[in-house]
Amino acid sequence: MPLERDDSIGLATLNSSYSHLALSLRYLRESARRAGFGRVWLAEYTTRTPLWKIADDLLRRSPRLLGFSIYIWNREPTLALVELLKKQRPELLVVAGGPEVSFGEQPGPAPALPNVDYLIAGEGEEKWKELLLLARQGREPDPETLRRWATHGEQLPALEHSPFAQEDYDDPELKNRLVYLETSRGCPYSCAFCLSSRDKRVRYFPADLVREDISRLLQAGVRRIKFLDRTFNLGPERFLEWLRWLAGFPGAAFHFEVVSHLLDEKTLAWLKQAPRGMFQFEVGIQSVHEDTGRLISRKGGPGQYESLERLLEADRVHIHADLIWGLPEESPEDIRSSFERVLALRPHELQLGFLKFLPGAPIRSDAERHDYVFSARPPYEVISHRRLSASQVLELKRMEEVFDLYYNSGHFRFTLARLLEIFPPWEFFRALADHFAAEGLLIPSHGLESLLEILADWLDGYGTDRLQRNELLDLLRLDYCHHRRVRRLPELLKLAGAHPPAAVRERRKSGPDVFVAGFTHEITLSGRTAVLTPAPEPVWYEFRYPDGEQGYFFRPRLVPLHPIRDEP
Repeated sequence: MPLERDDSIGLATLNSSYSHLALSLRYLRESARRAGFGRVWLAEYTTRTPLWKIADDLLRRSPRLLGFSIYIWNREPTLALVELLKKQRPELLVVAGGPEVSFGEQPGPAPALPNVDYLIAGEGEEKWKELLLLARQGREPDPETLRRWATHGEQLPALEHSPFAQEDYDDPELKNRLVYLETSRGCPYSCAFCLSSRDKRVRYFPADLVREDISRLLQAGVRRIKFLDRTFNLGPERFLEWLRWLAGFPGAAFHFEVVSHLLDEKTLAWLKQAPRGMFQFEVGIQSVHEDTGRLISRKGGPGQYESLERLLEADRVHIHADLIWGLPEESPEDIRSSFERVLALRPHELQLGFLKFLPGAPIRSDAERHDYVFSARPPYEVISHRRLSASQVLELKRMEEVFDLYYNSGHFRFTLARLLEIFPPWEFFRALADHFAAEGLLIPSHGLESLLEILADWLDGYGTDRLQRNELLDLLRLDYCHHRRVRRLPELLKLAGAHPPAAVRERRKSGPDVFVAGFTHEITLSGRTAVLTPAPEPVWYEFRYPDGEQGYFFRPRLVPLHPIRDEP
């Protein structure tokens, strides 16, 4: 039976988090609407939602056809959902697209996708529209059409339409979501581990079209936008022009992927005065070793570290740096030296990722040459290679887990700044990870108070000769109060033997934007570190928390309230 103009057509995906918003579905919805299909709807869920609930919700909408966007994080639950749907309603047509089915699959109902009727690889707007038009005519696609749909890089759409509809701007929950946008597609680089290395030509959306979307999204309440462009600063003049324009939206925050060696002097000078916390740069360093860079076709530049140092010194832009562990021929010693070189910059975040052998990525063809063993299931992570054993990879994974909990969480900034002055960073995080493993602490999840107690107790044995207990507790107390709004202190951080003066107790009642805590040291904040000077008696500090959105930085004011004591 032909697909009618008013038949129900659904586009669905399983996001990794509720806060995310699927951009690809919106491109496909608008493509279908321009082709004359009026009942095209979106359904977004998370990977944590039980599949029967998703199936029930989808089938209640009586779809004739469902399209699924499949990624590394949702491939297995999505295919399980498709199986469930097909067994409940066999006549339902299912179309699959996305990076996880764009490489190595066969057109039509391939063995790897037994419940999928049609496969669309790569950029899908034109292929999706063609599929719908054939279905409207009641025609089956011929073998050549199936091949073309399943081939990445063919039938690319013109980048001339917005992915957003009026119902997106009218969505009251939009302000709670992370919105993705593109100003371009493609990447000129050839990194062996990345799927974007297949898309050599960079194509741009009209700037006015993107700016209209941004203006309307921010007006609708969105406060955080992540640009998906693989290298946003390919053209320095264009990049600076975008930064200057976006700076006109106070309270909003914007994320870009950039290469640091392309940050020119003019851009760096402007960023030194940029609105603090408005911009986040994700910088993929991956490895500091030139030999590794050649093996993975990764181009760096002599100025990449200097640019990052200048940005971090200015402390206006949030820097998220990336390293990849398990790259070809890198030994544990090579991995350590990359970690130490990049961590020495003190980026706000340092993601320690493990090499993934994504379907379609060129690194797969080199796997045998480097004796790689990797998982055949998502996320296709490295297990070992010629110079890195499986047990060494497990040790690194433990360290990465603990590093995320303490460094990348941002909850221990002042404490770690001091600890990493005292202890060599690699040994410190390895020893802490070993403690987590030995005590069975890697299995359960931990809240902030639990992490505080674990660190304090472990340091009692690991560093008592180099860090006094009172100094450690003051640093932890400062971190606890400085990086979130607080109304009370956990037992560990309450000032022993000090009864809060009446004035302190009253200030604590003044509202959610103020908290007062006592310390055994006087505190001076210097950039991203804290200088502590022992005090003869407890000193009290007021934390005045900022109003509204703060972008990628949360920075309260620290106001000394001493001398403050109860009168006799």
